[in-house]
Amino acid sequence: VGKLYDPAHGVLRKAWVFVMVLTYSRHLFARVVFDQRVTTWMALHVEAFAHFGGVVETVVPDNLKAAVVRAAFGFAQQPALNRSYRELARHYGFKVDPTPPYSPEKKGGVESGVKYVKRNFFAPRDFADVHDANRRLDAWTIEIAGQRLHGTTHQRPLERFAIEQTHLRALPPTPFECVQWKQATVHTDSQIEFERRLYPVPWRLMGKKVWVQATPKTIAVYWED
Repeated sequence: VGKLYDPAHGVLRKAWVFVMVLTYSRHLFARVVFDQRVTTWMALHVEAFAHFGGVVETVVPDNLKAAVVRAAFGFAQQPALNRSYRELARHYGFKVDPTPPYSPEKKGGVESGVKYVKRNFFAPRDFADVHDANRRLDAWTIEIAGQRLHGTTHQRPLERFAIEQTHLRALPPTPFECVQWKQATVHTDSQIEFERRLYPVPWRLMGKKVWVQATPKTIAVYWED
């Protein structure tokens, strides 16, 4: 969505808009961010479910690396979900049904939702910074997007959402703790690098690939599960 001012860094930065659209009502949640990291992707889901006041049964993500590591066709091959995203799905209890690559018709609701947000919200506006953009985006979601007559349903999204919300799953009783998984190679000095820091592992793992599981408080290293 172009460049926006980031007050935390004092510069203009390339920005993206995350959009989650509910299938029945077409009510949407949107948020502007400056990166597509796994931690950002998961935090946006947490915000979206809080915004909707519940959790959907199935999420159909696009094939971005933060969600789907490998997309596959057919029943013989199952998509290899990002381990971090799988932790999020397990906590909230939703299923993940990734779309095949080059198949926009499989996710038409969110494809059109993204286009609508970009054309209707971003096109005619200038923003002081990213916080201003998100404040105005929240208001636009309710006052404009939520009140329009949708071209497919021919009803207002917020009116249909009043019905849909009663069918959403309850939010978990405990908050989600971000769990990040990342693969690393053990260097010849028996250390791995994660987030620009070095961590020692047993010397017999030199040259092997291991999995790093990180939370805000802990680091764990796994080899062959």
